Amino acid sequence: MPNHAHCKARRAEFLAAIDTPVLLLAGSWISRNYPANWSPFRADSTFLFFFAVHEPNAAALFDPKDGTVTLFLDERTATEALWHGPVPSFADIKKLTGVSSVEKRADLARFVTKKIGRRKARTVAIADPRATAEAMAITGETLDFHDWAKVGDPALLHAIARLRHFKSDAELAEMRAAAAVTREAHTLAMAKTRAGIREQDLVGAVVGTFVKHGCVEAYNTILSVRGEVLHNHAHDNLLFENDLVLLDAGAERQSGYCADVTRTWPVGGQFSPEAREIYEIVLAAEKLAIEAIKPGVRYRDVHMLASRVLADGLVQMQLMHGDPDELVANGAHAMFFPHGVGHLIGLDVHDLEAFGDQIHYAKGRTRSDQFGTRYLRLDLDLQPGMCVTIEPGIYFVPAILRDPKFRKQFKGQVDFARAEQFLELNSHRGFGGVRIEDDVVCTASGHEVLTAAIPKERLAVEALVGSGVS
Repeated sequence: MPNHAHCKARRAEFLAAIDTPVLLLAGSWISRNYPANWSPFRADSTFLFFFAVHEPNAAALFDPKDGTVTLFLDERTATEALWHGPVPSFADIKKLTGVSSVEKRADLARFVTKKIGRRKARTVAIADPRATAEAMAITGETLDFHDWAKVGDPALLHAIARLRHFKSDAELAEMRAAAAVTREAHTLAMAKTRAGIREQDLVGAVVGTFVKHGCVEAYNTILSVRGEVLHNHAHDNLLFENDLVLLDAGAERQSGYCADVTRTWPVGGQFSPEAREIYEIVLAAEKLAIEAIKPGVRYRDVHMLASRVLADGLVQMQLMHGDPDELVANGAHAMFFPHGVGHLIGLDVHDLEAFGDQIHYAKGRTRSDQFGTRYLRLDLDLQPGMCVTIEPGIYFVPAILRDPKFRKQFKGQVDFARAEQFLELNSHRGFGGVRIEDDVVCTASGHEVLTAAIPKERLAVEALVGSGVS
């Protein structure tokens, strides 16, 4: 786990990269439905990057003028100890973290105003709206967490991103640990799968595994027989023998580092001929995309490589017609693969996503206006230490394949009549979708698949399904 010494070194790097004071807030408890009933606390990821301190309401002032880092924490009172238990003293925290000083959180505004004087301080909008409002009142900035163009000063965001992009050995160790827990959750869900149970039964096994290991969900678990709905968080469907289960789930460690993995498997334990063919196409696309990861490779090129493999397979299945390269260039492949091949991953499951395209797209690069390709979240040249997901898929989405606009645009390129057969499979429930996803770190010599231990070869997956059913 990244320790206090690791975080202190990161803070020193950050101080060297900024020329104005920077105020960072961890955020606090956010009420779930009434004030005293809180959702689980999760510190802002940028704050977590610099501090192995998980206290709600924490804040920090970085001052490059004198090289100081001041940490602000709530006072240690008997009342707080009653409700939340004892916590280390300010003196203990100062010694543990190596910060310049630890001050009372209640004195934040007064302390910052006095220390910075006439200088301009910067901050970053975070998910906690009250914390963001407080930070803006202190710095005088106008920010919006939900608008990446207004989440913070671009120079500050780039300074943070340059550090967070590249994972250290300690960070990678945390991500491998998250991957190990995620492996247990995925394989348990496969083993417990059988016709006649509900999706929620398997979700319980997944989330329970995370909790058993002191982890939480890195994001709301996606487990569905309706895999064509990309972010499907409904878990009330009954599993039928011919269904495919798509599970997209990852564990998050106490450090905040996480995994993000998707696997797809047949409820009955054997892929149907159609499902087997689709599965092997997606697996081939994922493998080739992963093999392409190495320093200097443009991530968009990885996406296009996966798209061409998928298009070629769909041509072989006579779901598409024409040259695969031309089909991808025209965007016809997006009728079956309507999203990007992946994203950054680390402290956020979509790492740094709140910072938007100004961080995720290299200078001079912009999003495509083509359907499907426009959802590519990343267009940077890969460098050692960068962690990404690779997650191609093939889906049969009624809203896309029956859209008159697309049927006109891709007439002759997409066999919509054959696609309709897939929409009618499984007693009109439809084929659904297949996605396979792994977490990959770019290394100096190529890449490492952090989630390689989670089975994805077809025969291995089939052998697991139902194996734990008594």
